[in-house]
Amino acid sequence: MRFPALSARLSPRGDRLSWAGLAVRVVLAAVWAWAALAKIGDPRRFVQVVRAYDATPEWLSKAIGYGLPTLELVLALLLLFGLITRYAAIVSAALLLVFLAGIVQAAARGLEIQCGCFGRGGGPTTSTSYTLDILRDLALLALSAYLIRWPLSRLSADKAIIDSERVPELTAKQARSEKNVRRYRSAVAAAEAELRYKQRYIAAGAAAVVLLVTLIGGGVQGSRAKISSDVDAANASSATGVRVGNQQAPVLVDLYEDFQCPTCNALEQSGLATNLAAKIKATNIKVNYHVMSFLDSLSNGNKYSSRAANAGYCAADQSPETFQKFHDILYGKNASGQNNQPAENSKGRPDSQLIAWGKEAGITSASFSTCVTANEHKDLVAGVTEAASKRGVNGTPAVFVDGKRVGSAGVTVAEIDSAISAALAKAKSTAAPSPTATPTGTSRAPSSPASSGTPASSPSRSASPSATRSTQ
Repeated sequence: MRFPALSARLSPRGDRLSWAGLAVRVVLAAVWAWAALAKIGDPRRFVQVVRAYDATPEWLSKAIGYGLPTLELVLALLLLFGLITRYAAIVSAALLLVFLAGIVQAAARGLEIQCGCFGRGGGPTTSTSYTLDILRDLALLALSAYLIRWPLSRLSADKAIIDSERVPELTAKQARSEKNVRRYRSAVAAAEAELRYKQRYIAAGAAAVVLLVTLIGGGVQGSRAKISSDVDAANASSATGVRVGNQQAPVLVDLYEDFQCPTCNALEQSGLATNLAAKIKATNIKVNYHVMSFLDSLSNGNKYSSRAANAGYCAADQSPETFQKFHDILYGKNASGQNNQPAENSKGRPDSQLIAWGKEAGITSASFSTCVTANEHKDLVAGVTEAASKRGVNGTPAVFVDGKRVGSAGVTVAEIDSAISAALAKAKSTAAPSPTATPTGTSRAPSSPASSGTPASSPSRSASPSATRSTQ
């Protein structure tokens, strides 16, 4: 790698490039700092964003999710102070190329997800902006290329290091002496050698520090992302959510929702709630309700998504049936015909409203109010969301019938009903028949009808296997 040398002098054009380099450094530093700080606050969420691209194995998704924010923050500092600028610009360009590859492959595969480069995203969206994301990354890539080509800029540590080794130029009078010129050239050569050594030493040391800090930061983020193993409640767990219905029912429906998700709200109101309730009552199905939380950003800072999910699990503490009532109320309408669910990007409902809906669902226990206001099941909410992400659920609603996903984020009641009917038919066809009863008696051979004068007994008539029936 060629470093800026002492022989480089700032011509008027070079001076302009130097000031431009300062501006480019500050812009890139601000972008990388913004990207890092947006992710560091919620390490689990960024891992879920990485998983949404479905392009990396689990171990690599975690390494990126936990380590990248720290690397971005260190990169921002290097660019801001202008230390090993060319190397920092190369890393910046490499990261941007990786981001571009991820966005392009997502677009090519038809994945409708938000970028997530600045913390948010990774979830489904009906208004993908891949073109804008690609253009933004290309612009940042061009800025990084500028610093790779012209790394020396004003107010930078790199320039200060060069200036510390610069040899004073000869005056016009001194330059007339050949001896002075030889001494000057010798001093410049020695200074150049010392500068190259110093620059390489600083670059190697800085690279080691960057790697060490990134590894430490990734470890800290991974530790922060851990979910306690005892988050499960009496009637809910990270793996199963809230289990509603007769657990002997032949078909299992896994329903992933977010109480802030407008598509979930529309699906429930289009008949899903009554459809599933009828099938649960008939013991045709059992339903695992996985209430996730990843849409807090749509509640104007109110964190309705996570608070409502917590309240749902608080309702489940009373009973699974109470949870189902509470769930249907949150996706229902009030007496004026307006949705109980708050509109996107509006202030979410307060805890007092969640508690009032609990009373509407028949909850009278004071422990429910305490559970809601104290956010007692926040770790369970995080556990359910993380388990869903590992299963490949990166948006809601998501429906699985006996382990097979039904449709997409725009799944309909008809599609779900058809999948349940097919699963019920399969369950009936594969059910084991009742064993045929064997008559008891002596070891003597039975007498023939002719010899006995009476009709032969027909044990198979009295103990014939009845047709296997699912309790429906």
